[in-house]
Amino acid sequence: METKDYLSYIVNKIHRTIVATVDDEGLPVTAAIDMMDNDDQSLYFLTAKGKNFYDRLIKRGFLALTAMKGEEA
Repeated sequence: METKDYLSYIVNKIHRTIVATVDDEGLPVTAAIDMMDNDDQSLYFLTAKGKNFYDRLIKRGFLALTAMKGEEA
């Protein structure tokens, strides 16, 4: 499988993922996020300005992603 195949699987078969960001004190914060689309190298999801999740993404620029279906990760 190629990268785009894994990304498509996350969007179309798993859809809901758990992402972790880091707050201002360096502590992890998790959120359930629906992956909406993908291309050959990226996943796309929605959030809104004014949400804490959005603020952490803009401030830090990184997240950790977990996507599981059954016993596959």
